[in-house]
Amino acid sequence: VDLREETHGFFNGIAVSWSGERNWANVGKSRQQVLQDEQQRLSEARGQRFQVVIDHKKKRNECIPLAVNAAMSEKELVEQSGARYFRLTDTDHAWPAAENIDRFIDFVKKLPADAWIHFHCEAGNGRT
Repeated sequence: VDLREETHGFFNGIAVSWSGERNWANVGKSRQQVLQDEQQRLSEARGQRFQVVIDHKKKRNECIPLAVNAAMSEKELVEQSGARYFRLTDTDHAWPAAENIDRFIDFVKKLPADAWIHFHCEAGNGRT
């Protein structure tokens, strides 16, 4: 279950995100707008060079150059591994939209009794 509203994917197998202050770069956008923005950014990235900011405890805000040879969505990565992917575009640090709560309940009701669910937000404590 991918809970992230912010645009994200993988460049050359490296996880990347586009974010704004508080991870709210996509606040106010519909689910469809978020997904279209993500697909467009990933498609346009192929063959380009970027300065990528590393957001890691040990290398906070270090920039590295990255030539993008391959770009894919999290959905593509998950489904390539044979797992099922489910996306909710929930704003970080905020209560989920009512329609996302309903979508999640419908999703869970359709799962086999012995199913395992893995959640992806960003830090694991804002949306989960």
